[in-house]
Amino acid sequence: MSYRDYLDAQKKYIRTKKEALEAKRDKERSPNPPRSDPPPSGLHPLITAALAILAVLPLLLLPLLVAPAAVTPPPEQPALWLLCNEQEFAALKDWLEPEILANNLPWTLHHTDSSAELLRAWRHQQVDLAILPEELANELYTLSAMAPLWDKLEGPTWENCFAPLWEPEPFRKSLGWAIPPGGRVSQARHLITIMRQFAPSFSFEPRPAPSP
Repeated sequence: MSYRDYLDAQKKYIRTKKEALEAKRDKERSPNPPRSDPPPSGLHPLITAALAILAVLPLLLLPLLVAPAAVTPPPEQPALWLLCNEQEFAALKDWLEPEILANNLPWTLHHTDSSAELLRAWRHQQVDLAILPEELANELYTLSAMAPLWDKLEGPTWENCFAPLWEPEPFRKSLGWAIPPGGRVSQARHLITIMRQFAPSFSFEPRPAPSP
């Protein structure tokens, strides 16, 4: 290598070093911002709303969980409800009261001509025994809302849950005994037994409505 070639190589080397040094200084004066990952995409609005509801749900339900249940206390005396019209109620009262008084039984008679009122009392366990139409008794029996009238082995069969007061007759409704499962079942059975053993058979002939 000649002396001239040697000088050219040295100049090229010095120029390369100088360019590298200037590039390093430029990078130090204006550094690139650090690279960061893109922010995560936001949650779906429906998911956010569901999480918020779940967060406050215990606070909303707490009063319901700690509040005492509204239970209607049963009457002090066993209640016999009669779903019938005024004429039928008068006849049934005359038939029932002598045996109730003679045996010193603490029964209270409640008369209504509204099925809805009787069912409301039935649901709130305010009925211990009832005399009601067979059609309504059949509906209650379908819903398993009747207790057996007698403690027999066959259990809650229809014949063991409804006892008509008279034989079925054409064009005449049939009234009979029925016991709700939430009432005083043993006392109700006792009253039915007394009426069947000591009271005369119930008979009722409706009076015709007065002519206008």
